[in-house]
Amino acid sequence: VRVRGPAVDGIAAAFAQNWAECHDDLYDEHDRFTAQEQPGRSTVQVVRGSASFGWQDMQTVLRVLITSAQERLRLATAYFAPDAYFIDLLAGAARRGVQVEILLPGPHTDQRACLLAGRQHYQTLVDAGVDVREYQPTMLHTKIVTVDGVCALIGSTNFNRRSMEHDEEVVLAVLDEDFTAALDADFDADRKLSEPIDPARWRRRPLPERLTEAVVTPIRRFL
Repeated sequence: VRVRGPAVDGIAAAFAQNWAECHDDLYDEHDRFTAQEQPGRSTVQVVRGSASFGWQDMQTVLRVLITSAQERLRLATAYFAPDAYFIDLLAGAARRGVQVEILLPGPHTDQRACLLAGRQHYQTLVDAGVDVREYQPTMLHTKIVTVDGVCALIGSTNFNRRSMEHDEEVVLAVLDEDFTAALDADFDADRKLSEPIDPARWRRRPLPERLTEAVVTPIRRFL
């Protein structure tokens, strides 16, 4: 994603704050927040996440998007290991009539522990009517959310507790129908290369698979 205009200041501010947290001197003596022309019509909010105690901005923006969805919510993420609160939000959105689609890595994930942690939630999600799919051809490293064809979230944040609570992350919350449509088109293309999680079949998965998923439960908050 290429960013021009006033939103650049938000990204520069996130970098400056990271720098200030780990170094006594400013990274540059020149003013980095110069005037930015408005080249487009998108409304863009830069959201920074940082290791902290309690609730933070990254969790807030995700909560707002999920609870605001009225027709369709799409989520694609490389690492899916949220806490029960966000699982309930996703399931609740589906139960109130929102078309919720989640696209996740499949057999080619580079973090199998995270995959197993996320799979513990599949039954809750599919029983609520969420369409969960695993991408098959290769590693999926996408990190996007789209809502109702008008709003999108894109950046470095995954839908896991590590991104929301521990890592330094930056995302763009964008109000722009054309931009959102482009991301939805990519989602459609990836969806065709993904296998859906069938509720009945998933409920009957072998006991060894269930035990393997349970093994990662104690470390799920760090994934």
